[in-house]
Amino acid sequence: MSPFRSALAFLIAAPLAAACSNPDPAAPVGPAVPMPQIQASIDNSTPDAAQRGMANKTWLWAGNGPAQIHYSTADGRDFAWVVGQRRIFAGEWQVNTAPGGGQSITQICLRYPGVRLSGLSPDWSCRPAGQMFYEMAEREAGDPLRINGRTTALFVLEKTPANLAEVQARVRN
Repeated sequence: MSPFRSALAFLIAAPLAAACSNPDPAAPVGPAVPMPQIQASIDNSTPDAAQRGMANKTWLWAGNGPAQIHYSTADGRDFAWVVGQRRIFAGEWQVNTAPGGGQSITQICLRYPGVRLSGLSPDWSCRPAGQMFYEMAEREAGDPLRINGRTTALFVLEKTPANLAEVQARVRN
């Protein structure tokens, strides 16, 4: 075997042999474990931080139901542009606290009076603030999509956008 082939064979065999060695004793072997940084952000979110995180922000939500783009004003109004809908739904948002696990949990609550649509509720629907921020696909300052106060979208979003920039490009044209 030529020296080149021998070196190549060694380079291929070395990782395979390492894979058969004893596992790292410090590596977890059980099921997935909670992520303390994420849980800490959920548990330690303050009402002021949640207020700053929502006020005058445009955000993309791709959780349960059809994807939604929201603009949340500083005065507690929220406008939701839902994939597949021509209408922009007017609602409200607020920050509150609720007891949870021996401490107070900061929550972000949304409601859309008169609206019954998957993902939007006429009643207050609350989530822990840190969890809500973590689950937002994207968030940016201001109202770049110009949906504040609108009742009708400039166009219907046919599918979940990859990001807010994709929608911004269509709004500018």
